[in-house]
Amino acid sequence: MTSAPPPAAYVRVIGGHTLTVHTPAGFDPRAFTAFTAGEEMLGLDVETSAINDKGPRQFAPGFTVRLVQFASATHAWVLDPADPAQNAAIRATLADPARRFVTHTNYDPVALWAVFGIALGQRVIDTHLISKLIDPDERAGHGLKELTARHLDNGLCDAEAALHDRMRALAPSGHRAGNAWLVWGWNHLPTHDEAYVVYAGLDALYARRLLPALLARCRAFTHLVHMEQWLAARATAITIRGLQLDRPYTATLLAEVQGEHAAAETRITTALCFRGASPRFAAWLDTQLTAAGITGMPRTPTDRLQITADTLTALTEQHATTLPAVVAKLVAARLTMARTSNLIHNLKSFIQAADPTGRVHPQINTLRAKTARMSITAPALQTLKKHDPRLRRCFAADPGHVLISCDFSQVEVRVAAALADDPTLKRVIASGVDIHDATAALMYGPNFTPEQRTVSKRCTFGTLYGGGATALADQTGVTPDVARQVIARWRTTYPNVIAYTARLATEKTVTTPSGRRIPADPARGYANGNYMVQSTARDLLLAAVYTFATRHPTAKLWLFVHDEVIIQAPAAKAEHLRTALRDAMTLTFRGVPIVADAEILGAHWGHLPGGTSASMRAAA
Repeated sequence: MTSAPPPAAYVRVIGGHTLTVHTPAGFDPRAFTAFTAGEEMLGLDVETSAINDKGPRQFAPGFTVRLVQFASATHAWVLDPADPAQNAAIRATLADPARRFVTHTNYDPVALWAVFGIALGQRVIDTHLISKLIDPDERAGHGLKELTARHLDNGLCDAEAALHDRMRALAPSGHRAGNAWLVWGWNHLPTHDEAYVVYAGLDALYARRLLPALLARCRAFTHLVHMEQWLAARATAITIRGLQLDRPYTATLLAEVQGEHAAAETRITTALCFRGASPRFAAWLDTQLTAAGITGMPRTPTDRLQITADTLTALTEQHATTLPAVVAKLVAARLTMARTSNLIHNLKSFIQAADPTGRVHPQINTLRAKTARMSITAPALQTLKKHDPRLRRCFAADPGHVLISCDFSQVEVRVAAALADDPTLKRVIASGVDIHDATAALMYGPNFTPEQRTVSKRCTFGTLYGGGATALADQTGVTPDVARQVIARWRTTYPNVIAYTARLATEKTVTTPSGRRIPADPARGYANGNYMVQSTARDLLLAAVYTFATRHPTAKLWLFVHDEVIIQAPAAKAEHLRTALRDAMTLTFRGVPIVADAEILGAHWGHLPGGTSASMRAAA
């Protein structure tokens, strides 16, 4: 007995709306062409094979797009790329330069590029980004199912639940533990399965229905929608293009760091008869510090001695003459373990994330934080510090090109001076002297010490970020009483900044000069000043990058890292584009100069120090 063929369409009535999902089995080229011709903007979604978030994701071998969906607010067409006629229709629709699409996140455009080689560029509007503009709090729930349930109805949530039930029911017995059934389902559920097809079609349809509901809520800052969509398209282009990983260097560095880590752990194991990573090390060190009369070290909530790179560094710096030699050697070994553990993790993640050609495709979230600061995952490249260039050195420019970096200089202090209209801080900035030197001189006199400058600098940023005496004491090692005195001096030195942040602390919503809205946390009103300053600095960065990119369309944006922009340029045009990038990022905000520093990095993102090991220089 043969089963009946799949129908040409499934009809669902949800919340009073009749929604039609056309199946791959019912594909009619003429009807599909007529459908797309009648829609100015189409909802777009794809169903793909399962991905490994720690690997190359859409660029992994074997990754495939199983279904492609186009939709209006009432009709969705689900197409199967395995069918030649449907494949051709998919390609023609995606490649049409006049066609506009609505998606939710950039997962779909990246997947379509990886499989079909078609870039959607600025032809996509992302409902996830619009949702983040409306409410930038990550905890608000910005998934497509959450948003459609909140603004439309539960139809998509119900379809997802039905799909998951189907996957669990069909998954073989060896694929039911944990989330194995889900991986099996994305890879193997038949493309004609009703639950799969209905869910796929509704995904695109609900994205299209969601768009007007979200746009209606951001009329007051529509201009930000345009700018954020522009930036998101540029970030997607970075993901698609990828960054070249220097595999020989990365592998050599990994082997060297693993060797350092193993040697340090062996020293501890030999001396104490347990591994350095064991909780017993904290108990042993606690006993040794007590015997040496060293107290006041940070502890965990369970009252265990805190063992981190920062706490161990502070211990060795502040008690170098008090620590017994044997203890100091083992603390140094444990510190080596702590420092190399992060390096090993990063290096492994680089190698794991690289595609077969050696390119890493980072995922750039352009509206990650409430303040609109960006983040990078898969791998987390924004965590790679300038002061230790070994990790940045793993990434290289394409042949014949160099990397150029430009970042704002002390931008948040400058923005604070402009927003608060603080005459003293504005005079300091206008003088051209180092801001932190000038602040230390105002607070301590012209003969301030390096330590006083450090405390002054920390106090400046702590005040802008809403920190208090406890945080300043923890960061600098001064006593809480000294920290309170420093903060009092800073408040006296820059009273307008204090008054401005105090006014902001009473606001329920922070509205930046660009019109961006950031809901305040009722329990953390003191953070509003940080929200305003950090978000304004980010908007200045976006405006500068937009100016540069539109004036120099051939320049390639390579990566964004906080206030730093990296571009890739042909070596012959490097100096010209370095100057152009610096000029675009040098501007004035409310009469306060915002300055930028640009440099040609060369063929790699990071510069190796002169003392780098012989093996590392050989790999380079």
